[in-house]
Formats: sequence, structure tokens, C-alpha cells
Amino acid sequence: MFSKQISHLQQRLRDQADPGVKAWWEGYVKNSAPFLGVKMPDIRATLHTWHRVYVAGQFDPEQQFDLALALFDEVHTEEKLAGTLFLQEILLPTGGVSCERDLERFALLFAEGKIHDWNTCDWFCVKVLGPLIEIHGLTCAKRISAWRSAANLWQARASLVAFVNLGENRSYYPLIEESCQILIRREERFAKTTVGWILREISKADEPFVQRIIAEHVRHFSSESLNNAAKYFPKEIRARYLQLWKSHKR
Repeated sequence: MFSKQISHLQQRLRDQADPGVKAWWEGYVKNSAPFLGVKMPDIRATLHTWHRVYVAGQFDPEQQFDLALALFDEVHTEEKLAGTLFLQEILLPTGGVSCERDLERFALLFAEGKIHDWNTCDWFCVKVLGPLIEIHGLTCAKRISAWRSAANLWQARASLVAFVNLGENRSYYPLIEESCQILIRREERFAKTTVGWILREISKADEPFVQRIIAEHVRHFSSESLNNAAKYFPKEIRARYLQLWKSHKR
């Protein structure tokens, strides 16, 4: 249904591809995903021009939502990022994304392997899931947080990354704590680093909350995730938790 529209977008992206940018990004993500080599500001500008010319006025909001998700079927990261920006900057502000209606379809992006690397996962969480929580509140937050138990690593990671810009809202802390308890026990690096990241952000608003979680689960942290979680602690407190962590590794 959307092959013509997607082809137009792909061509516009390819016209701006830079081999140097491609090499930098693929090196940065350790070759976990392929890139065309288009910078984010250019992806954004291309998306909006493409939408104005080929999409707006031709498709209703539900069809545009389907088109945004169809971009995640494509291979390159820039195409998936275009889908993310489509959802965030075009559909969310006009009510074209619904927590109640659309979360199951978002979950399938992970389950079907359309989001399969940390970079795409994190962009999607910060740009789409986080703002969706801000709009719909605790009900939506609970549904996204429930992804903590997903077998798929990236969906489970999303249960925490969606909250990284919401660290000052204490009403979400019980959900965040439950997710931390589960993800920190997973062996995958990107499960543990998620916990370090969210706790680092929360520590700016509530350091005692973060210290309690670290103290209760310190044996399950990696050094990477622990250092990140404690990044903004006073030096002596960071050292104390590192020593406690080391005592569990002997």
C-alpha cells in the first residue's frame, strides 16, 4: 500500500548519505545495525518535506500511523528513525498515537525484530514512549513498565528507558523500582546498563531512592552499570558502593 511513498523517502535519504557518517555510526554501535550515513537533522528535515509532499492530504491519521510503522520494516537505521520522528513530531501532537490502542503494535516492533539494537530502541523510547507516558499518565506508564518481563531484551529495556526523562516524577518510582529489580538480574549487558542509566537520572532528584536500590541489589550490578548509577554521588559514597560490589565478587 505504501511502497511508492516509502521509495520516495528512501531515495531522498540516500541522496544525502555520507560514507563518513555511515562509518562513524556503524563504528559507534559496534556494527549492531546498518546505516545509510544521514545525520539526524537531515533525517528530520527530509521526513517533514516528504510528509508534506507525499503523505499529508493523501492519507488519514490511521493510515499515516500504519505508514510510520511500515518504516520499521526497512533495513537501515535512518528509515527506522524516520518512523520514530513521524510518530513523535507529526502524529503525537495531533492525537494520532494512542496508548490504549497502539501499545500492542509497538510491542510487536520488538517481538518481530524490527527494533533489534540499543540505538533504535533508545531513540524510540525517548521520542515516542516517554512522551506517550507524559500525555496519558500512570495508566500508560503501567502498561509500558509491564514490558519488564518480556523475553525480548530490547522490549524489556524499553520498560525503563521510556522513563529516563521522567526522573523527577516520583509517582513512577514504584514501577521503575520493579523494573530495576528484574533487569539488573538479567545477564545481558544492555539490561544492566539500562538500570544504571535510569538510576543516574533519578539520582539528580532523589539520591536516597537510588542508594537504596543499589544497596539492595549491588551483587547483580556490573561495574559499568554501577559506575553509571553512582555517577553523581559524592566521591566517597561512590567508592563505598564500589567496595561493596567488589566484596560480592570475591
